[in-house]
Amino acid sequence: MGLLNIFRKKEADTAVDSPPVTPSPAPTKVSLTKNPELNQKISLRKEIVVNEVKRQHISAKVARVVFVLDHSGSMRTMYKNGAVQELLERVFPIAMHFDDNAEMEFYWFDNLYKELPAVNYDTIDGYVQNVILSKNEHFGGTCYAPVIQEIMNRYAVREPANIPTFVIFITDGNNSDKKASKDMLIQASKYNIFWKFVGIGDETFDFLAKLDDLKGRFIDNANFISVQNISSMSDEVLYQKLLTEYQDWLTLCRQNGIKVE
Repeated sequence: MGLLNIFRKKEADTAVDSPPVTPSPAPTKVSLTKNPELNQKISLRKEIVVNEVKRQHISAKVARVVFVLDHSGSMRTMYKNGAVQELLERVFPIAMHFDDNAEMEFYWFDNLYKELPAVNYDTIDGYVQNVILSKNEHFGGTCYAPVIQEIMNRYAVREPANIPTFVIFITDGNNSDKKASKDMLIQASKYNIFWKFVGIGDETFDFLAKLDDLKGRFIDNANFISVQNISSMSDEVLYQKLLTEYQDWLTLCRQNGIKVE
């Protein structure tokens, strides 16, 4: 999570005959980005998220929202043609609603994983070009387990909290480490981390469907959806799908002694 910077002014000694000091006006809240069109889209989408949260009666008011994105070779075109940027802009309003400082942690993964700067009001516009493509990093294979383990270790071990963690995990194809991925998801089922697996594109995503119904977990901690063309899906349908089963998971956590505020 990002840290709030709190600035305090030191009170100056005032002489007896000094004139009264006029208080400074409160700072004006700046717009989300310098892009008015993007501002409007994000604001409208946040309202849709709020309505969907109410419709699904989701009880947790706050969550740590984490975006996990495939960086394998087959995703290269989506990074370069603007599809990944659009995806970020459409998912970010969920963080705006749930996250305490409207910030979304971002990991990409291929054979390994990498944490990138958080997505927030200041970075969302042009994030993919400015933060990812400008580095010209290699697009690799597809392994789920390393990034699943890192997120579990971070939010359950290094930075534990009663606030639930909502992970949006997006991939366009099958992975090469199926057993390790299943083992990691089983371990993660003891913690207050919810995994929303999203398969994008034309694949059948048999393995993600198996993770959705995986046996041996402490509680059911994951849901899978398949989205063939996310650009053609309305915001209302997208948020309905992304939030599906989240409240069911919160209920299971409370029933089984996993703390979620």
